[in-house]
Amino acid sequence: MSDSHDHLWNLRIAVKEVEKLGIKAIIHLGDLISPFMLEEVEGFSGTFHLIYGNNNGDHILLQKKIASLGSLVQFHGWLGELEIDSKKIAFIHDPLIAKKLAKSGDYHVVMFGHTHLWHEENVGSCLLFNPGEILGKKEAPGFGILDCENLKIERIVIGPKRD
Repeated sequence: MSDSHDHLWNLRIAVKEVEKLGIKAIIHLGDLISPFMLEEVEGFSGTFHLIYGNNNGDHILLQKKIASLGSLVQFHGWLGELEIDSKKIAFIHDPLIAKKLAKSGDYHVVMFGHTHLWHEENVGSCLLFNPGEILGKKEAPGFGILDCENLKIERIVIGPKRD
């Protein structure tokens, strides 16, 4: 998921939906904004991975909140990398850097945010995608579910687009 921009209600709905689906990891691709947004993931039974976006709010308070949540929140700075089900995954907020990472051939999946729009394409053998926005400004709020085994994604819409 990405670009929640302090819309705590939509983030709350998204986290509940993820929990209901039995998903054990959330990757937030930046622009969470305020540290209070992390309160919405406190009951999540998995791990919440977070990177910076281009709107980061108060860095010091964000780091303090992350530290208070222990292992629930894994903060990756500007660029995150994980290996899940033998698939190498990179995530960054910036779409231009994401495209370069996808072209590198080093990853099976590269995720990005920033544009607030769902995007899915294959760059060589890499799946490059943006899950859209939690905010709901440019399109209906939602997120993507990545099936690491098959490298397929599904869009989950959690509400109507805001006017």
